[in-house]
Amino acid sequence: MILNSLNLLLSILIATCLVILQETMSNMFWLISVDMPVTFGVFVSTYFSNLLLMNGGGAIPIVVLIAVGFLIAYTVAKILLIWINVSKANAYALAGAAAIMAIVLLMPLAFYNLDVLAGGRSILGKTILVFFGLVSGYYFGKSLEKQRV
Repeated sequence: MILNSLNLLLSILIATCLVILQETMSNMFWLISVDMPVTFGVFVSTYFSNLLLMNGGGAIPIVVLIAVGFLIAYTVAKILLIWINVSKANAYALAGAAAIMAIVLLMPLAFYNLDVLAGGRSILGKTILVFFGLVSGYYFGKSLEKQRV
């Protein structure tokens, strides 16, 4: 039980770090496109600054938003696994992807049709974010499969 909680927390942290990485990269690419000087040091310092500020400086921390989405999606996946015979890794990977997709698609509805995550404004950005949810969900499902063996 404690190991499951630790893996859940780690899955949420992986997704949070990847989402913020994509957000930072998107902003840096935009700055480069308007001929702003962006060095690797600026990128790294901005990434770590975003990690802190996006999880503690705003009204709703990204980590809490992702945690709520994952808890709902993982609970639905656990219930569906009772009736559907599919590997846990695949089920939780789809659940993680669905959670991030829901966050990316529903956030504009809460903020007057404004995409709060700059990395999710394009189709490519949304696809990358959903892929990151898939990766962290796969990690969680794979960790559950390893415990049973």
